[in-house]
Amino acid sequence: PATAAELQLNKGDHVCLVGNALGERLQHRNHWETSLHQSYPELQLVVRNLCFPGDEPFERIRSMDFGDPDSHLTHSKADVVVYFFGFNESFDGDQGLTEFAEQMFKLVQETQGKNFSGKGNARVVLVSPIAFEDIGDPNVTDGTEQNANLAKYTAALKKVAEESGAAFADIYTPTRALFESSDEQLTLNGAHLNDAGYKALSPLLMKALGL
Repeated sequence: PATAAELQLNKGDHVCLVGNALGERLQHRNHWETSLHQSYPELQLVVRNLCFPGDEPFERIRSMDFGDPDSHLTHSKADVVVYFFGFNESFDGDQGLTEFAEQMFKLVQETQGKNFSGKGNARVVLVSPIAFEDIGDPNVTDGTEQNANLAKYTAALKKVAEESGAAFADIYTPTRALFESSDEQLTLNGAHLNDAGYKALSPLLMKALGL
């Protein structure tokens, strides 16, 4: 059976994060990037966060003349592109799964075929969405329906990674276990991590990436 590739980091790699609010907020809660540099100081990695809340694989709403995604990856000299997709799309449920998988496979193949850095074709990593946390608020869903969908979209990302040779990081499974076992609220609203949540995510993401 096919398996997802392992993430390989080389000295001087430029790692670009692309995708939704989960990735975008990493620049404000920098626990993961700190761990990355502390773990691999000899690699002298460069990390650029190009995420925007609401971004989807081929839906990137920007102001006029902002530039297309490829222009920013080229400007950042991306060697490794880490995609954060699946949360926004999961609200389409079962009916959106096939289209999401097709879009992600197309996006991965297109990205893998481009040389943004001048050092070789880009390597791609797919990061799953996190789970939805039941925060015990009667005005907020307990996440049962959301988690059922998020599990399916995580599985779809894994399959895309296996079929395309991209690397894959499942953070849905460990964050769901974390939310169920933690006495501390780790999200602002069930969906978006707070600072404690991002701190807890850091080692989970490192492990999921095989780092």
